[in-house]
Amino acid sequence: MKVYMLRHGQIKANTTYTYCGVTDEPLTDEGIEQLKSLKAKGGYPSAEGLEIYTSGLARTEQTLQVLYGDIPHSVEPAFREMNFGAFEGFSYDQLKDREDYQAWISGDHMANRCPGGESGNDMKARVLAGLKKLLERGKDCLVVCHGGTIANVFNEYFPNSGLNWYEIQPSNGTGYCFTFDGSKALNWERIPHAM
Repeated sequence: MKVYMLRHGQIKANTTYTYCGVTDEPLTDEGIEQLKSLKAKGGYPSAEGLEIYTSGLARTEQTLQVLYGDIPHSVEPAFREMNFGAFEGFSYDQLKDREDYQAWISGDHMANRCPGGESGNDMKARVLAGLKKLLERGKDCLVVCHGGTIANVFNEYFPNSGLNWYEIQPSNGTGYCFTFDGSKALNWERIPHAM
């Protein structure tokens, strides 16, 4: 079974380095053009025979539309980015002097919850529960989602890759093809293949 996971195209928060987990930002014009350019180079999987999912946020819906057109798909909120709560919409520079932010980033941020949001562990559990449902269905699928979502899947199934969190996170409009045998991950490759 193949699970293709693609990160959405560029949004404003990607250019301003602000936390944008559940904030529903649309793609930038530049992001749309970048996706069109990637699509023209080829290497994305064909949608034929795949079950298609998005996280339901505008940036994933728009990315699917640009790359594949108006095709039937399902929304799976389990694949949303982390909810950064009170930190949504702010950059590191804007937050660095806040006591609640320092408590989060200087401690165990996988265990520590963002005020009004999730912890890294909360998000990871949600994402992996969503993936488990897909694996139980046993059908090849494409999921248009978020960088943190994809990195959590990668880290869970390929912990000895030698890549760090930032190396794993795909750039906008790219992702991975994960091959599974039941619930066992066999291998991964980057997509689109033309990269």
